[in-house]
Amino acid sequence: MTASIDNELRIAVTGAGGYFGRNLCRYFRERGATVFPLTSNPARTESIASTRFTLRDGVVKNFFADNRINSLIHPAYDFAPRARAAIWDCNVQGSIDLMTQARAEGVEQIIFISSMSAYHGCRSLYGSAKLEIENALHEMPGVWAIRPGLIYSTPIAQSGGMVGSILQSLQGGIIPLIGRGEQKLYLSHVDDLARLTEWLLQNSWAPEHALITAANPRPYTLREIIELLAQHKDAGNPRLLPVPWRLAWAGVRSLEAAGVKTKFRSDSILSLVHQNPNPDFTAIPDEIVFRDFTAAIDE
Repeated sequence: MTASIDNELRIAVTGAGGYFGRNLCRYFRERGATVFPLTSNPARTESIASTRFTLRDGVVKNFFADNRINSLIHPAYDFAPRARAAIWDCNVQGSIDLMTQARAEGVEQIIFISSMSAYHGCRSLYGSAKLEIENALHEMPGVWAIRPGLIYSTPIAQSGGMVGSILQSLQGGIIPLIGRGEQKLYLSHVDDLARLTEWLLQNSWAPEHALITAANPRPYTLREIIELLAQHKDAGNPRLLPVPWRLAWAGVRSLEAAGVKTKFRSDSILSLVHQNPNPDFTAIPDEIVFRDFTAAIDE
């Protein structure tokens, strides 16, 4: 039986048509909260009434006040812009404008979903943009930033993001590896992340720095993740093809410069290769436990 939320939460969730946003909406609706999905693609919100929102155009004025929304969870990110100026104009300024509007219209609690790719010294534009948004939130009380790792679901076949992409690639038999696949990655079960957001909204918790790196602290290499997923799918031994990361980055970057839309972005290669060398998991509340990936995929 699903536990209900103690107090009435009226929550707006951005990116509600995406993998994590949809799961957040499901999680809170199952617990009796009133959820307002915000998305650029209403067809992907699984028949839930939604409101149009983009990071470029925002949401209609007085949306939060008119709907008496008291909480905002903001995972949305637009991957279409590739150049730094366009990313900052769309994602950074769009996020700041959204959260400023929400606070002005009476939203009491805001949770920004950042990324473990965001850290001081990060190399990717994605991580740098998320970090810039985090920095802008320091002036807003009652705002938390959560940095998840690779997000996955159980049953594992329901996963999106990078884990979902790996599952799809297993069908082809050959999977290119950036470098040797030795990059250390941390994983976050989607329901554990949702529980963390619920806990934050339900508790008066005000740490000195409202920033939480939210993942199981056991690292897995990219190679280990692929091999574990292959074992789970009974896909045999997929052929892993190491590709020097600089060669991969240069090749994808050249295609992007020529106007070719690529499935995997050059900036994603930088994020993968240049991981935070010292992630700090100590800010996770004691009440929240992120399950281990090996045990979770057998659920």
